Amino acid sequence: MTLNEELLEPQAEDLAEALRAFGYDVPTALADLVDNCIAAGAVTVRIEYSSDPGSSWLAITDDGRGMDSAQLRRAMRYANNPAQDRSEGDLGRFGLGLKTASLSQARRLTVLTRCAAGDLAGMTWDLDHVRQSRQWTVISEPDSEALDIAERLGFTHQGTVVLWRKTDRLGSGPRMSRRVTEAGRELSLLFHRFMESGRLGLRVGQSALRPMDPYLRRNSLTQDRGYEELHHDGHRVRVNPVILPHPSRLTRQENELASGPGGLLGRQGFYVYRGDRLVTAGGWLGLAGMHNTPHTRLARIAVEIAPEADLEWKVDVRKSTVRPPAALAERLAELAEDARTRSQRVFTHRGTPRPASADKALVKPVWQQVRRLGHDEFAISREHPLIAGALASPTGPLVEGILKLVEATLPVDFLGSNRATPAPEVDIAAGDSGDIDSVLQTFRAMLAGLPEDRDRRAELAEALADAEPFSQYPGLIREILEADSAEEH
Repeated sequence: MTLNEELLEPQAEDLAEALRAFGYDVPTALADLVDNCIAAGAVTVRIEYSSDPGSSWLAITDDGRGMDSAQLRRAMRYANNPAQDRSEGDLGRFGLGLKTASLSQARRLTVLTRCAAGDLAGMTWDLDHVRQSRQWTVISEPDSEALDIAERLGFTHQGTVVLWRKTDRLGSGPRMSRRVTEAGRELSLLFHRFMESGRLGLRVGQSALRPMDPYLRRNSLTQDRGYEELHHDGHRVRVNPVILPHPSRLTRQENELASGPGGLLGRQGFYVYRGDRLVTAGGWLGLAGMHNTPHTRLARIAVEIAPEADLEWKVDVRKSTVRPPAALAERLAELAEDARTRSQRVFTHRGTPRPASADKALVKPVWQQVRRLGHDEFAISREHPLIAGALASPTGPLVEGILKLVEATLPVDFLGSNRATPAPEVDIAAGDSGDIDSVLQTFRAMLAGLPEDRDRRAELAEALADAEPFSQYPGLIREILEADSAEEH
C-alpha cells in the first residue's frame, strides 16, 4: 500500500531564529570558531572588536589555509553528518558551529576568506534578510562595510575573517568589552594545551593570552597520580587524576589560575579533552552520588578522548557537555572517588593535631587537670584568651560564677566510665566533614563576637585559632581568618 505524503519544509525565518537558542554563551561561541581556525591550520588567531553603540562588531581573524568559493559555500551551508569521517585535527562535528555560534550572539555573520591562490571570497548570513525573503538566502558577496573592517584589521594575507555585526546578544559599549575580556580568560583555559605547546597564539584586543594550567603542575605540592588507559569501542581514553595543594599553599596568581567563575568549588571534577581541546572544565559527568563539596574541591581528573568518540561520549553541538559511555562509568567513578578522598585528606592532614613536642606550648587548652585535697579535678583555664577576655569585661563576675557552676557539675565519673570502654577505631584520614563543618561554624560565630578594635580583634583571633578544638584544623581556620581580615579592610 502506498501512503500519501507531502513535503513539509520548515519556515526559514522561524528555524533560523530557533537555532539561536542552542545555549551558547560568549566563551563557547568564540571557542567553536577557534576550533575552526585550528582545523584550518592556523597558528595565530586574533579576536578584535569595536564596541561603539550602533556600529559594534567583533572579528575572529586567523592565518590558516583559507577557503576558495566552493569551500566557503559548503562551510556556510547548515549541517553535516556527525558520523562521517573527519580529517585528523578537525575539531568540528555537526557542521553547525560556525553558523549557530556566530548567530547566537549577532544577527549578521560575514565570512571573508583568502586561500593560497589569493582570491578573496565572502558570504553573509543576515537573519533580517532571511526573515524578509522567507528563504535560506545567503548574500554571496562581501559588502563595503565588511571590506572596510577587513582593511582595518590588516587582512591582506591568506586566512579567514569571521565577522559578527548587529550584535544584539553580545551587546555593545562597556557590556560588550567586559564580556569579550571575560571570554578571553576562558579561552586561555579551553585551549591551554595548544598554547603551551606553541601550536596556537591567541590575542584578544591588544592582549596576548597566556595559557591557564588548571592543574598547577609547577607547584611542588600538586599530587599527579599519573595516567591510566581505558579502552572503549576501539578508542583509547587516558585518565589523569590530579590533587591541587591546599588553598593556603597557593599564591594569589595560582589561585586565579586554578579558579573560574565558580571558584575552586565550581571547578572541581572532570576535565574532558577532545583532541587536546578542553571541552568541560569541572563537574562530575553525571556520575551517581557525586556533587561539588568544599572538601573535594581540590580534585581534578583529566580525561582525553578522540574526536571520533563524540557519539559514544554524547558531546553536544556546543562541545561543552559530555556523558561517558556506560561501560566506562564504573571505572571513572572509582578514580573519581579516590581523587575526592585524597582531596579530603589534604584538608584533614592540615587539620590533624600538631606534634606536642613542637607546638604544645602554642595550644591554649580550655580544661586543666588540677589536684585538690588528694583528688584529681578538672578546672576551666582562666588563661584561655577568650575566657580571660570575658572575665575582664563588665560581666566578669557573672562569667566567673558560670565557670564555677560548670566545673562543679562536670560528670567526671560518667566520662571516666566511657574512657574505660575501648572506642572504635576512626579513620582520621577520611575525616568527618559534618564534625569539621560544626567546628568551623562555631569558630565563625565566636569570631563575630570579638571586639571591633582591629588590633585587639586580631590578637584574640590568633589566640582563638591556637585554642582547642580549632587548633586541630589550622588550614581551614587560616582561610576563615584571611577572609575576616579581608572584610575588615
